[in-house]
Amino acid sequence: MTAELVDDLRRALALPRSGAEPPPAGRREAAVLLLADPAREGAPVLFVRRAAHLRQHAGQIGLPGGSREPADRDVVATALREAGEEVGVEPGNVEVLGTLAPRLTHRSQLWLTPVIGVQLHPFAVRGDGYEVAEWFWVPLAELRRAPHRVERWERYGEPPRDVHHYQAAGRIIWGVTGQILHDLFELLAAAG
Repeated sequence: MTAELVDDLRRALALPRSGAEPPPAGRREAAVLLLADPAREGAPVLFVRRAAHLRQHAGQIGLPGGSREPADRDVVATALREAGEEVGVEPGNVEVLGTLAPRLTHRSQLWLTPVIGVQLHPFAVRGDGYEVAEWFWVPLAELRRAPHRVERWERYGEPPRDVHHYQAAGRIIWGVTGQILHDLFELLAAAG
């Protein structure tokens, strides 16, 4: 089953899609790494819970990542660098399968690109002790079956938007991370 999930990811991310959109005027680029472990049952995905003291997205569940820096050659480099800083992922230990369409984060106003990858070898996850309060794995297979609800939100004077919530491993994954999961699952469904 795990090998099939990884093959499904490869197939889905190989589908032709429109090119990456540039960030809207005045928005910073950022990237996150959705990292799956193909060697473990269900291809678990690595999540983090952000520290409570942070200004943006405090206490929320997310994926390792952050803002693009001038030295980053592209958003893939950003995702890999940030995952290294936050949870100890070595860039050479990740096979990048592709990216999903960028999303504007509604609180921090970042133009966020999800980078999808699989780890090549097991590694010891280590939180950075500052941004990451905890880290945990949730099988991709479980996430695909997880209870899912959509709420229509109207906040901050912005147009209404759908907010996806997934309940998995005793946690609620929502916000831009829920949207990333929703986008990935739609892409997987389209790949059949």
